[in-house]
Amino acid sequence: MNQNQLKTTIIFLLLVTLSTGCTWTDRSGQLRPGRGKRFRATDSCYTCKKAMSIYGYQPLRALQILDSACIVGNMTPVRADMFRVRIYSYTQMPDQVDSLLGGPKGVRFDSARAMGERLLCHDSLMADPERHLDVLEVLAYTARQQNDTMKWMRRSNEYVDLCRQLGADHETSALRTTAEIGAALHSLGRHQQGMAKIDSVISLLDASLHREENRGRFNELDALIIALKRKIVVLGSHGQYAETLPLARHIIELLDEYEQHPEAYHDSTQREPDNDQKRGDYIRFYRIQAQSFITAAYASLGEQGNMVEAFERIERGVHDATAREHVARYNALQQQMVAERQQSKAHRSTLVAISLGVFALLFLVIAIVVIVKNRAIHRRNRLLAHRISEAINYKKMYIEEKRAQPLTEAPDINALSD
Repeated sequence: MNQNQLKTTIIFLLLVTLSTGCTWTDRSGQLRPGRGKRFRATDSCYTCKKAMSIYGYQPLRALQILDSACIVGNMTPVRADMFRVRIYSYTQMPDQVDSLLGGPKGVRFDSARAMGERLLCHDSLMADPERHLDVLEVLAYTARQQNDTMKWMRRSNEYVDLCRQLGADHETSALRTTAEIGAALHSLGRHQQGMAKIDSVISLLDASLHREENRGRFNELDALIIALKRKIVVLGSHGQYAETLPLARHIIELLDEYEQHPEAYHDSTQREPDNDQKRGDYIRFYRIQAQSFITAAYASLGEQGNMVEAFERIERGVHDATAREHVARYNALQQQMVAERQQSKAHRSTLVAISLGVFALLFLVIAIVVIVKNRAIHRRNRLLAHRISEAINYKKMYIEEKRAQPLTEAPDINALSD
C-alpha cells in the first residue's frame, strides 16, 4: 500500500467513524437520530396527546414521554407537571406509580397533591383559568380518594367559583361539581344541605337535557348521571333504598338512550368518549353501577326474586367488562414489551456503533503512527543517500584533482651520491 492509498483509507475510516456516531437505522431501514445529532422540538414525537392516550394502563411509559418532551423542548416543565398530576391520580395501574415513587400504597396521591398545590401558585396557571381548572379538578378528586372531606369540599368550591367566572360554557362543569359538594356536605353531617344541593343540580340538568334546543349534550348527560349516583349513595347511607330504585332506573334509561343514539349527544367535550370502544366502556361501567344499586336496594327490601334477576344482569355486565379489562391490560403489556425490545435493539445498535467507532479510531491511530514512522524512515534514508552521494562526489573530485596534477622530474641519483 503506497502513501496515497493509505491516506485515502484513513479519510474513509474517519468518515465512517463520524457517521456511526450520528445515526443508526432500525430494522425497517428508517434513519434514526443517534448520539451525535442535535435534537429540535419539531423532531420529537413525544407529545402530551401521546402520553395521555396511554397513561391508563401504561403510566410509566406516559411519564417517560413527558420527560422526553421536556428534554427536547416540546413541553414546558409546568405543563408536564400538570399531566403528571393527572397520571398519578387517575391511572388504572396505581401499583406501578407507587413503586416508581418508592413509597407505600397510595403515595401517588400525596405526590399528586403536593405537585398540584405547587402548580396553583405558579404564575402561568394564575394567568390561564382553563389550566387552573384542570389542576383544581384533579386536586378535588385526590382529596376525595384520600377521604379528606374538608379539602375535597374546599377545592370543589374553588372549582365551581372559577367555572362561574368563566361564563355559561362552564356551567355544566360547575353543576357536576356542585353535586360533589353536596356529597361532601353529607359526609360532614350536613345531610339536608347536601341533599338540597344535589336535588337542585338534578333538577337543572334534567330540565336542560330534555329541552329541545339543548338536545344532544353529552356533557350534561354525564353530569346528570354523576349527580344521580351521588344522590343514590347518600340515600343508601340512610337506608332509604326504596327511593334509590327510580334514580338507578333513570340512569339506565339515560344510558340506553345514549347507546341507541350516540350521534345525537355528540358535543366534542373533553369527557365524551371519542370512539365506539370507549363509548361502550363508558355505558357498561355506569350500567353495572346502576344495576348494583338496584340489586342492593332489592336485597335490603327483601325482594329476593328481583335481587337475583338484577344480580344476573350485573354478572353479565361484569363478565363483559372484565374481558375488556383483560384485553386492555394484555394490549398494554404487549406494547410495553415491544417498546422494551425496541429499546434493547437501540441499545445493541448503539453498542455496535460505538465498537465500530472504537475499532475505526484505533485503526486510524495505528495508520497515523505508521505514516509518521514511514516519513521519519524516508527522511533518514534521504539524508543518508544525500551523504553517500556527497562522499562519492568528493571521492571523484579528489581522484580527478590528483590526475590533473603534473608529474615531477625524477631525482639525480649521482648527485645524491656525491
